[in-house]
Amino acid sequence: MAISLIVLLIPVILAALAIKYLYGGTDPVTVDPTETIGSAQRAGLTQLPPPTAPEGWKVVRANFKDGTLRIGYLTQDEKGVQLIQSRSDIATTEQARDGETRLIGRSGDMTVVLLGRNADLAPLAETLPIKVQP
Repeated sequence: MAISLIVLLIPVILAALAIKYLYGGTDPVTVDPTETIGSAQRAGLTQLPPPTAPEGWKVVRANFKDGTLRIGYLTQDEKGVQLIQSRSDIATTEQARDGETRLIGRSGDMTVVLLGRNADLAPLAETLPIKVQP
């Protein structure tokens, strides 16, 4: 019985190790936001964020739906940050949750909101064409 259990466990352990070390099993999946930002631009949004993340950051989500651009980032410290940009007044709808920092920027009819929990938002804020503040 013990030998059967060992014979079954060895392939499972080898598969888990292969996934972790050969395929980066614990690394976050990154995305290229260029296409999503292009969609937002074609829809008439202006002053969009750059398609590259700040140094050491990763883009993990990019979505443009119903006139709202959302890009999710991971900082160097693996903290989540979200950028939301729209023509609508998202400053009233995108509120910070407990422990989150919120920065807001407006330019003409465009509104940008940055949200992050225990994250330094300054590296991202510095890359934006619309200046944000608390």
